[in-house]
Amino acid sequence: MLKKSLLLGLVAGVLAGLASFIYQKVYTGALEADFSKVFSPVAVFASCLVGCLLASVGYWLLDKWMNGRADLVFNLLFAILSFVTILGPFAAKLPVSIESPELFPGLTVPMHFFPVLGWLTLKPAFIKK
Repeated sequence: MLKKSLLLGLVAGVLAGLASFIYQKVYTGALEADFSKVFSPVAVFASCLVGCLLASVGYWLLDKWMNGRADLVFNLLFAILSFVTILGPFAAKLPVSIESPELFPGLTVPMHFFPVLGWLTLKPAFIKK
């Protein structure tokens, strides 16, 4: 079960990172907003990957602890944690040299939900109960 969970986390993390990269290209292209001084696509990709791998371990542990009945609790926790993480972009203090800082949350907030969306979408393909 741990191997399947980690594979799910790896694939979901890569797809979430890829979705974040594409979203960033579309968003900055459409709005001509340049956040390259404070936004690193590599860091976002890595955080998606690490976040999904940590979620995999968390799911495995929770599933083990709850005797195979962790889906509802895990999904709820993952969604709540995703909502909590959006506080960061709203609280971020951007350098004064950044034009249109009000557009920054619009770039980063949706990306916080890509890992949980990837996980929930792919889970039935990897973990069957």
